Amino acid sequence: MIQKRAILYNLKFEFTFILAIVLSACQSSTNSLELPSLFSDNMVLQRNAEVQVWGNSSSETKIVITVPWGQFDTTSEQDGSWNLTVPTADYDKAFAMEVCDELSCISIQNVVLGEVWLASGQSNMSMPLKGWLPTDPIENSTEEITNAAQHQLRFFKTAQTVSHIPKRTVEGSWKVSDSINAPEFSATAYFFAKNLHKELQVPIGIINSSWGGTPVQSWADQSALQTISAYNDALESIAEMDEKLDEFKEWLGPLDNFPNTAEKYNFDEWSKLAYDDQRFSAEKWDDSQWQDLSIPGNYADVFSEVKVNDFDGIVWIRKSFTIKKLGEDYKFRLGLVDDMDFTYINGEFVGATIGSDSFKEKQYDIPSGLLKEGENTIAIRLIDTMGDARIYSPLSIVSSEGEMSLEGNWKALPIAELFENNFYKLNHEGTSSNPRPNFVKISAWTPTSLFNGMINPLIPYTIKGAIWYQGESNVGFEDEYKLIFKNMIEGWRSKWNYEFPFYFVQIAPYKYNNGKSAALRDAQRQVTSLSNTGMAVTLDIGNPDNIHPAKKNEVGKRLSNLALEKTYGYQNKLDASFPISVARKNNIVIISFDCVEGGELQLKSTYSNQIEISADNIDFYKAKAVVEDCFLHLYSNRVKQPKFIRHAWRDTGTGAIINSQGIPVSTFLVAVED
Repeated sequence: MIQKRAILYNLKFEFTFILAIVLSACQSSTNSLELPSLFSDNMVLQRNAEVQVWGNSSSETKIVITVPWGQFDTTSEQDGSWNLTVPTADYDKAFAMEVCDELSCISIQNVVLGEVWLASGQSNMSMPLKGWLPTDPIENSTEEITNAAQHQLRFFKTAQTVSHIPKRTVEGSWKVSDSINAPEFSATAYFFAKNLHKELQVPIGIINSSWGGTPVQSWADQSALQTISAYNDALESIAEMDEKLDEFKEWLGPLDNFPNTAEKYNFDEWSKLAYDDQRFSAEKWDDSQWQDLSIPGNYADVFSEVKVNDFDGIVWIRKSFTIKKLGEDYKFRLGLVDDMDFTYINGEFVGATIGSDSFKEKQYDIPSGLLKEGENTIAIRLIDTMGDARIYSPLSIVSSEGEMSLEGNWKALPIAELFENNFYKLNHEGTSSNPRPNFVKISAWTPTSLFNGMINPLIPYTIKGAIWYQGESNVGFEDEYKLIFKNMIEGWRSKWNYEFPFYFVQIAPYKYNNGKSAALRDAQRQVTSLSNTGMAVTLDIGNPDNIHPAKKNEVGKRLSNLALEKTYGYQNKLDASFPISVARKNNIVIISFDCVEGGELQLKSTYSNQIEISADNIDFYKAKAVVEDCFLHLYSNRVKQPKFIRHAWRDTGTGAIINSQGIPVSTFLVAVED
């Protein structure tokens, strides 16, 4: 008996010892099993779906996922990658999801099933619930943050990442809504989620992948741009990126450089960069050897030896002009500058703009006595830190004597290249020792860079749909935008392998002062021709003086109404109306609209001049309008054969036609059907 007990004891000891070794191996194997950051504590998985879970492990090893409703397994590929489909239903409690391979386990806590939406775009989507104070507040932000505790609202914010090739991972973490976390949530997405939750009474998960100031082409994948000839060179350069990068760094190597320590909106720091270039503002500086450059336009074209696809840095431009008779109250008018200007007249500083104010027209007072009869000189130091390096109309001198245009030929000199937050000084003849290589620097404004860095890593995480708020950075390029935006939506859907709903915001009125934003809004309207899409109209909730409107609550509500009606089957939630058909009877044009809730259209007499009619799409005249249910009858005694109708066709147009819910009809330009 004693012998038997001894044997059993030894067996027990040996088993315990072996088990300890196995457990120790499991715990120490930190590189065996890996999951993307999307699969982490507090995550939301799409309910009633075939959810995709993926990661990396050892080669050809068994992977087991355990959830309260079952176990699911697969075997990793030879390279260690794996993907497993987990069916979900309506489990209404928070739970732990365990992912194991043969050596280790990862336990993900506080997981819920609900509705998962991807939120993307530029600054109006990334703008946080706390706002950007003091200039860019969010309406009722303090109250919303105070009452933000809601464990069924969860947000995952992707790290801002660029790449020239599709990445598989991106950093981020899931946060539960409360007064600590909510201030950093996207305001638009927060209100969208809040309103969805109010109606659906299920958890809402938002994956926020957005970046301020970025154009649509950055968010499109390569296939979306391949059919657009304007992007051939950029895509070719990106394909050769690794080789081109080495060449570009070799070119920068012998140049003096210093770090850019200037804060984003710190005027004093930007005005006093670390080297002396102020001499180029001198009234009598010899610029005869500088390059000729057409302004307004892209001042990156100063690198004439190559076609620069992405330039960040400093360029001086100069121009002489003649005043025949002196007037009074002189001002310098300057249009949008991407990104900064420091302006000198006859060697004297007269004004500068950095930050968001650069993206609107400005006027600088010219001190009395500075200008003189005869020849005068203007010099502008242009600094670009991201995206396009452009200067827009107008450029003129205004006085009591009238307005003198300064547009046309200028002299230009590149001073510095900005790369990876370092300024590289070119020599003062404007060239380096070697010609500048044609290199696309990867930034948030590089075509495909944000798709590669911030969208591709999310695929194939199962989402219900996507919301989008972007377009401001593409104003002036409406035809291109319409094509890229359509291609982008279809490209995302193709990558996810299903046609998920895609709802977006029409950009709000704002003083772009170039008259081109209406065309961009109309291009957005036309994208609604794609199936399973919808657009929230914001003509009535913008701010002409601020590109970041404060009424994000209403924006989120309108997006959620689209989702509730078109995705979840709720009735009477849609709030926007759009033109359906256009016909002409004699000299009267009749437009039919898709009225909501059976209501009729109304006219706002205050803005009746925003309904215009034309025979040639060039000369437009105010139309006389009569509403009959969901039909608009239009005519003008000045247009006998009307062929074109437009509405709210101006940067700050708020619309003259509203529906029964008081929501403006979208900006539109439509042709008459003969």
